[in-house]
Amino acid sequence: MKIKKFITNNFGLKVTALCLAFFVWAMIAGKERSYSERVLEVRVEYYNVSQNIDVSSVKPEKVRLTVRGTSKELKNITPEDFKIKIDLKDVTEGTRLNYYTEDYLQSPEGIRNMDVHPRMIEITVKEFITREAAVRVRYKGRLKRGIRLIERRVVPEKVKIFGYKSQIGTITTIEGAEQINLSEIEGSRSFKISLKKQEEILRFEGTDAVDVFIVVENTNIEKNKKGNE
Repeated sequence: MKIKKFITNNFGLKVTALCLAFFVWAMIAGKERSYSERVLEVRVEYYNVSQNIDVSSVKPEKVRLTVRGTSKELKNITPEDFKIKIDLKDVTEGTRLNYYTEDYLQSPEGIRNMDVHPRMIEITVKEFITREAAVRVRYKGRLKRGIRLIERRVVPEKVKIFGYKSQIGTITTIEGAEQINLSEIEGSRSFKISLKKQEEILRFEGTDAVDVFIVVENTNIEKNKKGNE
């Protein structure tokens, strides 16, 4: 009797409450199962870059991605859950490369990619090289009267330069940064001359200076000796 009384007492109110609870549950469950969209920006990554290659530009650096999934699935995803990774293992010389974004896009399970922008990724790479260039020492003035040049030697005669192939590929000569004034030379001597670093050269390999040895004969000294005798 007590059970029957409990059920029938305020029966309408209890039915209403039960229906309301079911409605709220259905809304929440339906929302979790309903599909929605999100827009994310995913960074473009690359790997396996050869030592002689420099990636000079990636366009774009980020891809705009529109994804679709349930509200529950999309709630916790971040751009880091998606990967765009391009393997540059076989790239060994400077060039401009184009890749289809969707071919390299990795998405979490259950997430559908609706739109990718842009659909093409452009990567520009440049090749590094090391090459030899002859050293050219600059001189000014003339040797004084009575001073005769015996030998002039530059050590080393060639130096190695490092840079992009497209920029240093035609450089054959490197000049000294300073001039040697021949009119100031009274006897044999040596000079340490720094090399002029052109804008295209990233660095010198080994040395960025040369030694210049100038051997002369000063006949004026011999004349003075004879005169004193």
